[in-house]
Formats: sequence, C-alpha cells, structure tokens
Amino acid sequence: MRAADVADAAESARLQIAFLRHGFFPRLGHRFVRKWHVAHQDSPYGAHLVAEVDGAVAGFLLGTSDQHQHVNWMLEHRRRQLGIAGLGALLLRPTVFGNFLRTRAGRYARRLVGRHPGTTARTEEPDEPVAVLEAVVINPSARGLGAGSLLVECFLDLMEARGATQVELVTKVGPEGAPEFYEQRGWNKMDEHMDRDGEPALTYRIDMADRVAREPDPPEHGTS
Repeated sequence: MRAADVADAAESARLQIAFLRHGFFPRLGHRFVRKWHVAHQDSPYGAHLVAEVDGAVAGFLLGTSDQHQHVNWMLEHRRRQLGIAGLGALLLRPTVFGNFLRTRAGRYARRLVGRHPGTTARTEEPDEPVAVLEAVVINPSARGLGAGSLLVECFLDLMEARGATQVELVTKVGPEGAPEFYEQRGWNKMDEHMDRDGEPALTYRIDMADRVAREPDPPEHGTS
C-alpha cells in the first residue's frame, strides 16, 4: 500500500471505468478520470492510494480529508483544466451530455461560476469538516488477498493523522455496492436515498474513536 503518483493514474482510471462505472465521472472517459485522480494527488485535502501486487497496481482508493475544502481547492486550482476535459468528453458523448443537462448542469454551473459575479467560486462550508471515501476498486484478479481491507485501513489511518473525526461514504444498494463489507468493519448506516441517477444508495459513516480492526474478505465493488 502506498500513495499514488502521476504514473499510477492511468491504471487507476482504467480500473474505475472498468469496475466502478456507476456515478457520473466514469462516463466521461479515461482522459477525464485520469486528470481527476491526479488532482486528488495534488490537492492538500485529497488522497489517492494504490495497492500493488507483484509490482503492478492491483487496486486504488480515492478520498478526501475535508470534502468542502477539497471541492473549493479544485474550483480554484483545477477548474479550467477539468472543465475543458469534461466539456470535451460531453461533446463526444451526446447521451451522457443529455443526462448531465437533466441531472447535474445546474449544480455544476453554480459551482463553476460562483454565486456572485467576479468572485472565486466556493461552496458553502458545513458545520464540521467531512472526510469522504469516494471510491475503492480492486482488480478482480487480485480479489481475495485482503487488498481492499488494507486500502481502507490505510485511508482511515491517514484521515486520523489529518485530524478527521468522522469519515463518510456512499455505496450502491445491491450487488454493485458493498454495504456488508463496511458494516463488518464498524461503519454505521446513516440513510438510504436515491442518487442523482434515480438509483438507491446508502450513506455510511465511521467515527475514528470507534474503529475496530477486522480482516474479512475485501469488497467486490467500490463506492461512488
């Protein structure tokens, strides 16, 4: 387990697109997802970890230690780069573009433009910082080795070192999600809701003070 570098982003992007297709960003293609992963490496609030097996990247984890500050950092430092890459991907994918206009365009426009002309776009600050586990994917050829469990534990260790008191994640309901994996490791289900694509999803949270080390099998699917 180690922190990812720029060279790892191509493979972690490929893994996300191949094995964690729910969510919007994987639909934008490899170029955009790779840039998104590299941006997590550059952000002081981002985390991009990889698991290696026999010298090759076998899985990855993406997350943030403070989601609010991470989004604001992205808006200030990667808005143009990711915006151009995202728009180019949408223009090549009319069906995805249509879905974007129906489900996300308004929210993204408010973030990119900002609420007041001439000011830097920022999101509203929550009452407390929220750390988020955004995605974890293990290559099917490496499942059963415990890589998923170790990635999550390494991420929680990193979040604790950065001062996070709670970490949240969202996972799908059903075979595309991994609710049992997280429940076995002490994550608490907070709610069930419909995501922006109209599919059922679950929000989980873990308190740093209540962490219990466990070693069941790694998840077959990640979060989004």
